[in-house]
Amino acid sequence: MTIRTVIVDDEKLARSRLRRMLAEHPEIEITGEAANGWEALTVIQELQPHLVFLDIRMPLLSGFEMLEQLGDQPYVIFTTAYNEYALRAFEENTVDYLMKPIAAATLARAVAKAAKIIPDHSAPSPFYRQVLDSIIRHESRLRRFSVKQGDTIRLIDAAEVLYFSAEDKYTFINTADLSDIIPFTLKELEDRLDPDVFLRVHRGTIVNVNSVQTIQKWFGGKYKLLFANGKDAIVSANYVKFFKEKIGL
Repeated sequence: MTIRTVIVDDEKLARSRLRRMLAEHPEIEITGEAANGWEALTVIQELQPHLVFLDIRMPLLSGFEMLEQLGDQPYVIFTTAYNEYALRAFEENTVDYLMKPIAAATLARAVAKAAKIIPDHSAPSPFYRQVLDSIIRHESRLRRFSVKQGDTIRLIDAAEVLYFSAEDKYTFINTADLSDIIPFTLKELEDRLDPDVFLRVHRGTIVNVNSVQTIQKWFGGKYKLLFANGKDAIVSANYVKFFKEKIGL
């Protein structure tokens, strides 16, 4: 059985070189490539690889930002020309961290290490998932979101967000001029947004308290939050005490 592998790098020559080098390792089956973090999201979600060779600095989404938006993350071998991320990667026990230009012997060691970590070439173990999650958490809290609009991608700073809402099976990001779907659950957002700024006020709503313009008492012991653009959100009765304590009301 082989290790299904995807290569993610914004440099075409780097992808081609790595593909040629990996051809010397029969245990590796390259199933796809991506030229940026946004493209990688689609490729990885569609192909479900066991392993990803991942560049860190890329346009649109960095390697770490891309991982933040994945649900089930594959195993990762980071590849980069910058050594500033090395200490963090090694501290977090990722599969490996390769500096460009990648030497054949270094690559061979990384592939051997991956083969040991993925002995049955199946889904990541709970231990590895915890390791990868810790790497992502080390990148700090979510500060930016990406929304695809036609042929363009809009990057939204967390400070621009008025609130997040859940409807049916989808989570929406809401700004003064936009409401669109993002690939997060409210629980994931609650865990990874700044808790001093973003508060859960309803089973289906997280608000940016810095964007609230007016707070009104509402029916049934609830509160109604008004934003500058006229949008609003309701603090449900179950969250009123928590909300008042957090904002000092």
